[in-house]
Amino acid sequence: MTHPPYAQPTPVQPKNGLGTAGFVLGLVGLVFAFIPLVGVVAWPLVIIGLILSIVGVSRATKGAATNRGLAIAGVVCSAVGLVICILWTAVFGAAVDKVNDSTPTSGDPAAAAHQILLEVTTGQRSNLNWTSGLSVNNQEIVEAGQTWSKTLGVEELGFTSVTVTPVTTDINAQPNSCKITVDGKPVAENSNLVAAICSYTGH
Repeated sequence: MTHPPYAQPTPVQPKNGLGTAGFVLGLVGLVFAFIPLVGVVAWPLVIIGLILSIVGVSRATKGAATNRGLAIAGVVCSAVGLVICILWTAVFGAAVDKVNDSTPTSGDPAAAAHQILLEVTTGQRSNLNWTSGLSVNNQEIVEAGQTWSKTLGVEELGFTSVTVTPVTTDINAQPNSCKITVDGKPVAENSNLVAAICSYTGH
């Protein structure tokens, strides 16, 4: 009597998606990080790329993924891009300090004619980065459930942006949100679990 052959178990497909995505984001962020002003978009790219690449390396170490080398390359690209962004922050910060030394104070009749309000509410511990005019790449960490705001006075409206990205990924967490208000009028709002980004170009 001939027995039917046993069905072979279906092999588990490697989970290479996060490591690959982390490498792509890290590489793109690294390229943008070298470009002045435009490099502000590198912040969320390298941060998210670093997180995904680290998760990818962890999966490869556990045998759940097969692209350990690519994930490690993503960690390296993201880390280098982040360092370059921080260096740009120091350079622009020094330039802003020089400008502020010659800027009229709020008590001066010639002081700012416009008011910009930046608001952020975090659903999880997140990295916050804001830019407005000459104030570029101002970065800080905001804890989960916190509300952050900053009021800026400017004579001329320019490019303003707020980016909020989680330090760690938690799909069960509440999304982050951001809002930009100019002279009492909301001009940009966004809410996102991965990266909440608000931007406004003055006119």
